[in-house]
Formats: sequence, C-alpha cells, structure tokens
Amino acid sequence: MNNAKYLLDTNIFVRFQKGEEYDKDCFPTHYNNFLKLLDDGIAISIDKVKDELDDEYFCVEYEDIFKESITNEITQTYNTLRVKIPDYFENVTIENPFDADQYILTYAYHHDLCIVTQDEYLSTSNINNTIKQYNIPTLCDMLGAISIDNKDKKENIGQYKGGFGCICLTELIRIEELMKD
Repeated sequence: MNNAKYLLDTNIFVRFQKGEEYDKDCFPTHYNNFLKLLDDGIAISIDKVKDELDDEYFCVEYEDIFKESITNEITQTYNTLRVKIPDYFENVTIENPFDADQYILTYAYHHDLCIVTQDEYLSTSNINNTIKQYNIPTLCDMLGAISIDNKDKKENIGQYKGGFGCICLTELIRIEELMKD
C-alpha cells in the first residue's frame, strides 16, 4: 500500500463499467488512466466495496486492490471516529451495518488516504434541523478534511493537497492530468 493515495468508493467502479459514464468505449483515455492508477497501486479500495460491487471485471482482474477493512489497528480508529461523530456511528451505521461508507471513512482516515466518491455533499441538517443527513463528503468535512464534489463543494476544486480528504471522480482526473504535465 506504499503507493496508495486514493481509496475508491463503490460508485467509482460503477462509473467505469460497460455502458456507464466512463466505460472504455466512450472515454478510453480516462478508462486507461483509471486502470493505470489501479495497476500502480495508487488507487485502492476495501473488501466492503468489493462486497457491494456486482462486477465480474474489477472484482476478478483487480482482486488485490481490495484491502481488508477490519483489523485491530483500524478498529481503534473506528472507535476514535465513533467519539468524533457519535450521531452517525450510533444511528446511521446501526441502521445500515453492511453499508461500506463507515468502513471506507475509517480506512481512509486511518491510512491518511483521499476518498474518491461520486456522492454529493449533503447539508448536515434539513431546514427544520431535525433530520441529519450523512454521506462520505459530509463526514469528511465534519472531520476537517477538504471535500470536493461537482455541486456544493466545487469551490474547493484545486484545494486538495494530499492526505485524508474526499474528492469526486472529475477532480481525480484533473489532479492526475496535472501531475502528468
């Protein structure tokens, strides 16, 4: 995992599946660049994402990129995050125990990786302040990390400088293109 900088959410792999937004026939350059990130170990994911991903290509051809998400060290980080964001870990994760998001967040935080997701930033409360909404960009923001999406957090484009954070696929493409120049 020495080269790893990015931790991929399930929805990123879906974008590269046949017939989806970035499939190899429509965007061969982006597709091949994505595969290179996987081949070089720069982009990885976790076992819980593999469990969610119904894909015969990435889960088989790139099986080695899916890292174990539950270890003693990572469990300690999980417990630390439960203290930092108690409402999320005491309510949302109990309602959805098999959802990969809690494991993605913990793994990235533990290993100081940038999460790449297509989730859009959600406000942490609605207008009457009774329903809290959580997803990966919102949780990363709550933990003090930079979050970039294509909607509410696009003012942060170009602000991610490394370490724990959350970016969208287009920001990953932009960053990696800049690194080639």
